Amino acid sequence: MKTGLFILVAGLLCVLLNDSLLYLQIRRYLRKRIYTCLFWAHSLFFMACIFVYHFFIPTLKGPEAYFWVGKGVSVILLFYTPKTLYIIINAFAILLRKLKCIPAARIISRTALGIALFSFLVIFYGITWGRCNYKIERQQVCIKELPDNFNGYRIVQLTDLHLGSYGEHYPGIEKLVEEVNALNPDLIVFTGDMVNSFASEMNPWIDQLKELKAKYGVYSSTGNHDYGTYVRWATREEQADNLKQFFKNMEAAGFHMLNNTNVPLVIGTDTIYLAGVENCGRPPFPCFGNLPQALQGTEGHTVILLSHDPSHWRDEVIRYPVALMLAGHTHAMQIGIQIGSFRWSPSKYIYPEYNGLYETNGRQLYVSRGEGYLGFAGRIGQRPEITLIELTNNCK
Repeated sequence: MKTGLFILVAGLLCVLLNDSLLYLQIRRYLRKRIYTCLFWAHSLFFMACIFVYHFFIPTLKGPEAYFWVGKGVSVILLFYTPKTLYIIINAFAILLRKLKCIPAARIISRTALGIALFSFLVIFYGITWGRCNYKIERQQVCIKELPDNFNGYRIVQLTDLHLGSYGEHYPGIEKLVEEVNALNPDLIVFTGDMVNSFASEMNPWIDQLKELKAKYGVYSSTGNHDYGTYVRWATREEQADNLKQFFKNMEAAGFHMLNNTNVPLVIGTDTIYLAGVENCGRPPFPCFGNLPQALQGTEGHTVILLSHDPSHWRDEVIRYPVALMLAGHTHAMQIGIQIGSFRWSPSKYIYPEYNGLYETNGRQLYVSRGEGYLGFAGRIGQRPEITLIELTNNCK
């Protein structure tokens, strides 16, 4: 309750402060009373929305809460990020006017307006078309001990769908299935966070997801959200029933769960192992994983491990004979810059391994930024990813 009240007060103050500063900067353009009234009416509208959300969201006891929170966060960012950028940059123009540097002030003022408009368009794209504008990341992974029959083996990694974040008309899942199947993978793996908390989030999408096809099967591990630990359940039994239903839904969607277990992948006389651990992350994220159990019986073979949280790699996995670990979890924070080989996201300050391929002492980790979203209902500069990994033993 205290957290909700803090968010309400902080949200109202941020909107009021932002709009007050903006009004002081542009009031000379609002000479007619009607313009001033419209300006403050729009500000009151956003404050009213925050107030309504404060009382509306707690009444939602199911997956729809995530949908509406995402929409609210997205709309606030869409309108108030450009305003904030304009206020900050235009402040320099105001200073230059006071110093009588009028030409420079005009340039900076116009630059502020241009940056604000550009940021609005970028965010608008991110919460509309950009959220399911998948990018196929093709990554070759060299494993020296890989058996020859697995040379060129193609694995599609999916992760972090967060199905409860979407409305019923979301086109992204059908598009995802089509793009994955078009790659004709040998194996499809999913590395956790299929849902936000509720097993029922899968219901609208089960029929579409079970259309995913791969020659050697479709496998999955769990993520921190799949356990429903972010919901206040009436009883522990209710939470346990939700988890049981989640596993039933995953099976119905065609996913074979690897819950601290492994499965052999066989081509001819060659065998490698696909292992999966339940979510294992650093606090406050839960750890249900049992890596030694997941690796039982894999000795002497190449092992590919599914583990949702990339921090598990340095914390434990790197000390075991795992050739390649596949993870997700970070979303690359759904915001950043990626141009060619250059990558940056605020996520790097939390997770040293947050996006792409990493290697230490012959052990490798690939972190996918995932296909879904949570909180902010979109992607900015970090396109949703379908990962196509090609294994090879031809190491140069």
